[in-house]
Amino acid sequence: MIRIALCDDELDELSILENVIKQYEEERNLSFRISSFRNGEELITGWENFDIVFLDIRMGGMDGMEAAKNIRKKDKQVEIIFITSHIGLTKEALSVHAFEYLEKPVRTETIYQQLDEVLEKISQNKQIYTKRKDMVEINTGKSTIRFAVDDIYYFERNDRKIRAVTKRGNYVVNETISSLEQKLKAYDFVMPHQSFVVNINHMQDYFKDEIVMTNNDIIPVAQKRSSEFKRVMRDFLQRQMDNNL
Repeated sequence: MIRIALCDDELDELSILENVIKQYEEERNLSFRISSFRNGEELITGWENFDIVFLDIRMGGMDGMEAAKNIRKKDKQVEIIFITSHIGLTKEALSVHAFEYLEKPVRTETIYQQLDEVLEKISQNKQIYTKRKDMVEINTGKSTIRFAVDDIYYFERNDRKIRAVTKRGNYVVNETISSLEQKLKAYDFVMPHQSFVVNINHMQDYFKDEIVMTNNDIIPVAQKRSSEFKRVMRDFLQRQMDNNL
């Protein structure tokens, strides 16, 4: 079920928007839970971790922009679509990472288009989140341990031993560094150095010849692998940007 909040102090506009979204829901055979609010205060007070918010900017009391800033403190993932009869606020809308900015009066086909696009983005984000929660099996020699992909920081080869550094602690692994790279490549693991396979979702910073991980460990980047690693990082960061547009 997709949870949608509508916030507008003009009751006629609020009713029209709700009817259009219900029509879309029925035609697309989807399941929505729609909640309507007449001002920013009501929206913030009645917040329920919505997936999408259609938000008028100019309202009495707390306006839509201030409400959006409050929402972002609570929820970084919700998609905000501004609807307003006033122009000239696009830069401020971008500051709260709005999905779109629509000018009143908004046509039915425009609402349909926005719902198509925002639901596609939500679907992609859920797939990414689910993927990071996938379980992988790692052979330790004595047993096979299952890890959530997101629990693994990196693997290190040292003195013919492979060490897995994870949120659950460190483990000696009975696999080759190259086999680990192939097994985890689909989960954004890369090999910046012949002795390391790194989960770049846990990369905190990147310098010319080293990576700082979110657990503050430092991983070297080999000079001969630097160009390929930069290409992989560009692709990864572009996907991240595309998912956040």
